[in-house]
Amino acid sequence: MKPVFGYLSQPEIERIHQSALEILRDVGMQMPSEEAVKLMKEAGCEVAGENIVKIPAPLVQYAIEKAPGRDQVTLYGRKPEYDINFEADAPFIACMTEATQVIDPHTLKKRPATNEDLARLTRVVNQLDQVRINSALVTPQDVPKEISDWYTWATSLKNTAKHITGAALGAEGVRDTARMAAAAVGGEEAFRQRPFISFWVLSRPPLQVDRLTIEALIEMSRWKIPAIISSGPIVGITSPVTLSGTVAQAHAEVLALLTVTQVASPGAPVVYTSFARSMDMRTGGVSMSSPEFGILKAAMAQMGRFLGLPVRMPAMLRDAKILDAQAGFETALTGLVCAMAADIMDAMQFDSDIVVDFADLVFCNECMGALKRMARDMIVDDDSLALGIIREIGPGGNFLRHKHTFNNFRREVWQPKIFERRVWASWEKDGSKDIHRVAMEKVLKLMEAETPEHMVSTEAAGEIDAIVRQASLDYSKSI
Repeated sequence: MKPVFGYLSQPEIERIHQSALEILRDVGMQMPSEEAVKLMKEAGCEVAGENIVKIPAPLVQYAIEKAPGRDQVTLYGRKPEYDINFEADAPFIACMTEATQVIDPHTLKKRPATNEDLARLTRVVNQLDQVRINSALVTPQDVPKEISDWYTWATSLKNTAKHITGAALGAEGVRDTARMAAAAVGGEEAFRQRPFISFWVLSRPPLQVDRLTIEALIEMSRWKIPAIISSGPIVGITSPVTLSGTVAQAHAEVLALLTVTQVASPGAPVVYTSFARSMDMRTGGVSMSSPEFGILKAAMAQMGRFLGLPVRMPAMLRDAKILDAQAGFETALTGLVCAMAADIMDAMQFDSDIVVDFADLVFCNECMGALKRMARDMIVDDDSLALGIIREIGPGGNFLRHKHTFNNFRREVWQPKIFERRVWASWEKDGSKDIHRVAMEKVLKLMEAETPEHMVSTEAAGEIDAIVRQASLDYSKSI
């Protein structure tokens, strides 16, 4: 059977879900958008002062039933070979987004990320087998801040054929990004048939969402572009200090936004996510890899599975500043939990989502290979039990030369690509390299590799760039 990991029993899951429904019914969610309030009021919600929308349980249940289930959602790639089927492909990792700093691959010094860094990172990720979603790991700091989303999407779209997740600034941001994506595949009709992008939608705990976010959510739902809905409360700050209370509040916020999607456009695809996390009460630093972070990810994943939705959870987002022993432990701590509980795992950032190290891409890809093996089912059948082979070999025999070993070892025994397993003398003879150096040498080779098959056509790139230029012009006129 496939291994299962969780902190909540079925009765506890149901109790938390009922608590979330009570929160939405009695407390409500603040939605400062005339369009959102109108939609929800017409759907049967009560609207109190300050745009507080109180959502009845039957409407939430309607939304849960209308949202496509895990087995009905495909995250398309720009090219079909990169399509993601959750049942067949999970677990896998995705690039996290919006880091602002990189560790330069040549100088190994930290500096602000550039648009060229984003292009290079995107092309490297295309060559990594365990990274199935090629989002913008960094937000370029050398482009106008106010329209950085447009530049980020343009660079990502031009340099990858995989699925992409990113941010959108309001409904206009969704429409312009959809136009850019449509240009990459030859037109709007082709894009609507296979929308190969998805958008982050983040609540603002406790029990709020900002206007641009909810209007973006409504727009993407009408396009049937998948919404990656997340609540990221901080334990004891923007949610109760108790973990179960935090899960209940975060679940309520995700349910509220899920309901908006189905009221706006029944059948719009949704992925369940949460960045619920804790804060170090001594330093004030928010941790993305504490034990509590891992517990919250497992519990929130259980809530998402309870709804029958595809589940995405942050996993390899380390508090460590560099790829060191702390980073290795944090990768394993949260990575293993999420590999057992979620479908998609966000990865490849340091310093609480601020820094990207080029070498870490290769490191995380290797780690995901091992975690995927850990999360796979153990087959128990006649061939795997191998009773006939055990009888044939007998006491004191050797299975190495047997055909059964040859036929099964590739599936049964995971083989690393960069992790060191040789004897000391072989490792020393090869330069006594630590894991960072090995990963960096690998990533430098990947950076040199030509990957034209992942690039859009010159014509499509021109159309994408034109949309960004127009956005830049519109912004210049507005100031």
